[in-house]
Amino acid sequence: MRFHVSHMFKAICWSALFVATSCQSAPAATFNPLVGFGLSAVDPTTDGERYPGEVVIGDLTGTTDGEGNYKYLGINNLERGLAYNPVTGNLLLLSRLGDPNVEKSLRILDGMTGADKGFVDFNSTIVNGGTFTRNMIGVADDGAIYMANLTTNTDSSPFKIYRWDSETDAEPSLVYSGAPLAGARMGDTFDVIGSGSDTRIVAGYGNNPSVAGNNGFAIFDTLDGGLSFSATHVSIPGSETNAGDFRLGITFMDDDTVLGRGDGAVSGDATRVVDVSGGTGTLAGNIMTDGTTLRLLDFAVVDGRPLLAVQEASADTTSAAARARVFIYDLTDTSGEVGDYKIAERSALPEGVIQTANINATGQVKFGAINGRTAIVYGMSTNNGIQAFELTLDPLTAGDDADFNGDLIVDGSDFLTWQENFGIDDGSALLADGDANGDGNVDAADLSVWQTQYGQSTAPVQAAVVPEPAGAVLILSGLALMAAHLRVRPRRV
Repeated sequence: MRFHVSHMFKAICWSALFVATSCQSAPAATFNPLVGFGLSAVDPTTDGERYPGEVVIGDLTGTTDGEGNYKYLGINNLERGLAYNPVTGNLLLLSRLGDPNVEKSLRILDGMTGADKGFVDFNSTIVNGGTFTRNMIGVADDGAIYMANLTTNTDSSPFKIYRWDSETDAEPSLVYSGAPLAGARMGDTFDVIGSGSDTRIVAGYGNNPSVAGNNGFAIFDTLDGGLSFSATHVSIPGSETNAGDFRLGITFMDDDTVLGRGDGAVSGDATRVVDVSGGTGTLAGNIMTDGTTLRLLDFAVVDGRPLLAVQEASADTTSAAARARVFIYDLTDTSGEVGDYKIAERSALPEGVIQTANINATGQVKFGAINGRTAIVYGMSTNNGIQAFELTLDPLTAGDDADFNGDLIVDGSDFLTWQENFGIDDGSALLADGDANGDGNVDAADLSVWQTQYGQSTAPVQAAVVPEPAGAVLILSGLALMAAHLRVRPRRV
């Protein structure tokens, strides 16, 4: 779902020069509460939110407290970790309620309804250490589950990461314990990308305690398929980032690009964008959003477009921010005003109601299932339940576009996409399938657009492409013949 290409961030139009020639305002989108999510016998018609304590239709028996409330999602600052499992389609909700071996407080929720389906077991595994022994959660592309503790000082208590192979694994294993940065606070933010031995994890530092280097973050890598990890402290030289700039929100954009947000009182409304090379981070830019209460982050590519989801996490109880709104930004071009690249904004929380304060500005926002131009987005601002939305991007209407893979260069890779899907003629084709002119088909007209746009780029730095430019002549000379003889291939999903 994300870019798995090193430094893909550089392929985004940050420069006004490139914007003037190639980039355009982001098309809009529909962003509605997910139908069927969070329905209960008490409130069977309000879609899109599982509010604190709500018993949802389909919940497993034994998940309520003595007063009949769902006990794993409350208003006592116990739930900060939420993740989507791309293998099962489930949500994972991490609660700190009680002893995890007794309460079974890592819950599995149905991704479409929010109903509690069971738990991921600890099986008496000793999970200890830290201010909180369990705090944040992430899932790799292969379904492996990773959980982090929270330590307020890595000198006195190490940062720890645990792993389950899957939701059915009998118990977790400790895969990391240590101090990437001596004396730092860690575990407030956490993200996972990749799978197997390509799995990579990132965790931000807090601004308190004040230690040199806490304006950066830590990267964790594995050589044995996720059974153990080594840590690298990523230092960001100079004063371009502030202490704790990755404490409230963090997400991978690609394997070597990390986005982060910190305290708005210090850094203002700025999402940091950092390119990583070994132990050095370079600030590549700042993404502005709709205010300093936006903190929780996640990134995904939907229909070839790089999207950033940001959720509010506020200590207020009555303002618009108290409703923990979720915002979606199209990062194709962030050089203009925020409104030029904001494509959606919504809250499923009721208006005119006093909300519960999220005093620690914690939680997680996550992209779920992605299908063509549609994506599910989940948001949990601590103490305010779980919201779920269906995002549908409007079709691109600004003109023909032969950049089928979204890397902002029209090249041989895009031709291969067109070739693979040539023959789709039922009106269902998307840009990512090779539909350059937006008519829903993949045909010779799209090939003509590719020929016209071949070699065009808006990227300041171009990644290697296939084929090399010298091979373009050979491709072009054979296009007509190939178009006439290509067999229809199965559509990619």
